[in-house]
Amino acid sequence: MNAYPIAHKSLSSAPTTLEGVEDVSLNLLNASWRRSSSFGLDPNGKPIDAVISEADLSQINQKNEHIKQFVMPELELLYNQIAGTNFMVAYADNSGVVMNALKDSEFEYSEAGRAVIPGSIWTEQYRGTNALGLCLHTGSSQIVAGKDHFFRKLGGLSCFAAPIYNSRNEIVGMIDATSDASSRQQHTLALVKLACVNVENRLFTDEFQRCSIISFHARHEYLSTSSVALLAVDELGFIEGANTNAQVMLNGLDISHKRHFGDVFEIPFSNAITRLSSNEIIRIYDVMGSAVFMELSESRNKRIVELGSKERPNSLAPNAGANPVHKSFSEPKKNENLQNFIIEDSGFKKHLDVAGNALIQGLSIFIEGPKGSGKKATAIELHRRFLNSKSFIEIKCDLLCEDNFENELFGDEGKLSFFRNSPPAMPKGKLQKAINGSLFLNSVEHTPLKIQTILARVLEANQEAANDGNENKINAIFVSSLMSIQKLSASNNMDPIFLENICGAKVVVPSINQRLEFKQIAIELLKQ
Repeated sequence: MNAYPIAHKSLSSAPTTLEGVEDVSLNLLNASWRRSSSFGLDPNGKPIDAVISEADLSQINQKNEHIKQFVMPELELLYNQIAGTNFMVAYADNSGVVMNALKDSEFEYSEAGRAVIPGSIWTEQYRGTNALGLCLHTGSSQIVAGKDHFFRKLGGLSCFAAPIYNSRNEIVGMIDATSDASSRQQHTLALVKLACVNVENRLFTDEFQRCSIISFHARHEYLSTSSVALLAVDELGFIEGANTNAQVMLNGLDISHKRHFGDVFEIPFSNAITRLSSNEIIRIYDVMGSAVFMELSESRNKRIVELGSKERPNSLAPNAGANPVHKSFSEPKKNENLQNFIIEDSGFKKHLDVAGNALIQGLSIFIEGPKGSGKKATAIELHRRFLNSKSFIEIKCDLLCEDNFENELFGDEGKLSFFRNSPPAMPKGKLQKAINGSLFLNSVEHTPLKIQTILARVLEANQEAANDGNENKINAIFVSSLMSIQKLSASNNMDPIFLENICGAKVVVPSINQRLEFKQIAIELLKQ
């Protein structure tokens, strides 16, 4: 009888752990606490240690074997992307049973680490309010941090969970990341969601492997990212399936039932597929007048061709109209000083893909690697892919000191001008110059503590501007270091708030002699 009043009292302090989250999240937490209480759970007690038998776990593994082959590579990549220590990532099926968990050594031997094991059940019925249980109940991604957990014993953890959907909008699994509350980072959920979307896209491509998989997006540079919309179209032009992004982008055009390509887009399917099969990206309009770029998923190195039957306003694209537009898709702007960026190493490629997806989500990119491995070149390549026409501003952190940092960062205008969001007509400070472009913090491990504190405020203000939809912001933030996130976190010379702001997604650049394309890189260097 006392369980609900205690829970209700604890909930009154929950908003302090959910800065910036809308009231709907608090309503979800309140409802979850009420459900947990109705199961007879006591927040002052222990969660029910529910674990299925080995025989049942074996059956569930067999049932999910197909999905698991797509989940595990993403889970391993996510494990390597999350910053800090004392954390784990886990994959659960659509009933809340943990199938796999990857933990660092510190988390492995903690009480929570011993509870999250293959076969453990993490529904609200047994564990009260937790991220996996709430994600399963709501069907949406969730953060349950600190005191938001029903059980006080779990109050030292922050948990992030997101669902994996199939093409029929059914949950087929979930991915969770858990860390100690002291190192909770809002961007962790974005990384978890990215992992789930990657799994969904791979499941979609596998399910419709007999169809043509057509990718499309309003911006052609996003065609290779996880935010791309996917359509599965048969040889007659009928749409057999659409992923979540496609359903969102074609909102207003009912594709929940089988429809023909020509009912959704202005161009006949035969015309479109002919151009797509010729290794081209086409610019096409749906029947509601929205323009998208489209390609066949399995091929690359395409030129862009506009297909349209109507005259369109120039605001939609350069040279939009009846005449085809031919231009390179992947070729960077001509720049004699730009080295050829060679990449054949599959592991490195995967890291870059994740980083690209993270940039779209507004996350910073932490680039780790030994001296001479190409950390700056990696930042420039990512900038080229997404912000090619914008400025790329480098700050060499090893040259910053208390005597020069204000002029270097803020110019003659000073800090007040930057934080008041009143940019000068001719900015001299590097932070102002990076507005609408990219900022590269090189050798961040050498940044003095005082300057780290100021940069943390800058990055937080930039994130607030992004959240408010303010276009006057730095669009991409890259950070490089010889040291890993773990080593930086353990150092006494790094501000934890600054670290939290720079650790969005991680790219590990291997030594050049360890990369598969070493010979190609060596030849390119000899040419220069």
